[in-house]
Amino acid sequence: MHALEQKIFYLFQFIPLSPGVVLPWLITVAFAYICWRFGRKICIYPQDSSQYWFEYIYESLEGLVCTIVGEHHKKQLMPVLATCFIYIFASNLMGLVPGLKSPTSLFSNCLGMSLIVFIYTLYLGVKAHGFGYIKHFTGDVWWMMPLMLPIHIIGEISRPISLTLRLFGNIMGEDTVILVLTVSIFPLLVPIPMLLMAIFTSTVQALVFTILTGVYLSGALSEGH
Repeated sequence: MHALEQKIFYLFQFIPLSPGVVLPWLITVAFAYICWRFGRKICIYPQDSSQYWFEYIYESLEGLVCTIVGEHHKKQLMPVLATCFIYIFASNLMGLVPGLKSPTSLFSNCLGMSLIVFIYTLYLGVKAHGFGYIKHFTGDVWWMMPLMLPIHIIGEISRPISLTLRLFGNIMGEDTVILVLTVSIFPLLVPIPMLLMAIFTSTVQALVFTILTGVYLSGALSEGH
């Protein structure tokens, strides 16, 4: 690790901090500052173009969330789904910056986000339907419980596993290919198409994670339970 990288990723001399810890915090602090900085200037008649861009981003995210969960759950799930997309998209793009690594290319970070979605899904289900939400694990008929309970438990556990492996595998593979092309094989022009493809796949992976999260959360809130 170079001297500059040591200054960035070591907060104290005896407390090493890995990029997987530092970069997610940098993304969080950066977006918190942007929201605070420009949120203070919101007005009916904007004085500069920055508000128009933020309104466009918000309306695009709102349309995406409405498409995923419907108009009924849009207001409740908009904050968490928009945050998921922005955070994962920014994390994916970190790997395109020379010297940095995507936080989403680390298994622990992907697993942490998936577990948050898993726990929040159970929380919304219990909050919306009470502890009767747990009854859907046993099926509609009590004597089917020995069969339905393991099936539903496996189905629930497979959700965070699927979210974790899909995001981790795609972003880690993408970063690895870019690194090999840039450093070892074709350091000049050839990696450019791969970088463009990486931007596309970073967007797709953020969309997939957000869409699946919206499906799980809206399913927990639906009246079918």
